[in-house]
Amino acid sequence: MQIPYATYPVGNSLYPLALDLFVPTVFFFFLGASYRIFRYLVTYQKPFIPYPSSELRQVSSGHKIVALVNTFANSSRVGIKRKPITTGAGLLFHVALVLIIFLLAQHMIFWAYYIPPYSALFPLAIPESSEDGLLALTTPNHASTTLFVNDIWGPLTVILNGQFLTFFLIIFLGVYLGHKLLLAIEGLSLRAGDWWFFVLLYIDILLGFFATAHIPDNVYWYDNLLGAHILVAEIIIATLPFTRGFHMFEFYLGKVREWYFMVYRRGEK
Repeated sequence: MQIPYATYPVGNSLYPLALDLFVPTVFFFFLGASYRIFRYLVTYQKPFIPYPSSELRQVSSGHKIVALVNTFANSSRVGIKRKPITTGAGLLFHVALVLIIFLLAQHMIFWAYYIPPYSALFPLAIPESSEDGLLALTTPNHASTTLFVNDIWGPLTVILNGQFLTFFLIIFLGVYLGHKLLLAIEGLSLRAGDWWFFVLLYIDILLGFFATAHIPDNVYWYDNLLGAHILVAEIIIATLPFTRGFHMFEFYLGKVREWYFMVYRRGEK
């Protein structure tokens, strides 16, 4: 069977195919992201400026930094007051997802393969499972096994590990999807991009868990589950600019622009 970028006979694992499609995936992501950011900048509504002037008031660097932190924190503060449970769960979900994507040891090796400087972050790697975390704490420093587990996090590796964070993500993302399903049953219209992103993300988390847990326990299934995990992640990345997931970029871009207009432009004499 002929597939672009390589030839894969029918029956071969999905893993090499997934690796070959990563670069095109990044290309399509940046193409879509450029369009979304351009559209955002064109349609952005600037805040009202009550006292316009060409002379800027002198604002200290400390004030600018505090204002920037507050700009990002305000939405979470409001959410905690109005919906403490859902907002708190959402914040924890985002933290766990970022840790899994960027600091899980296996993922860090993948990122460093395509971005070599990323290897500088290897000391921050979190282990795959709680057993690995405990091994890092109980194995003598001179033993060779310590090369495969990193104990920089100390006792935190008992909970700061891929296994625990994956269970956390499965539970909270499942609750989120269940909540959205109830809203849909009640007649609330939901965007297709919401379902596309979160359902694929849920599937990808499960595939990654099955691969790392070796379920089922044989090499053929491991290669295919790992390949499917990467392929689904690539689909998510390539379509991200057109789904709910892109809010992670638009949110930060909007907050930076809000900070600029509120601190610099409202600070005019």
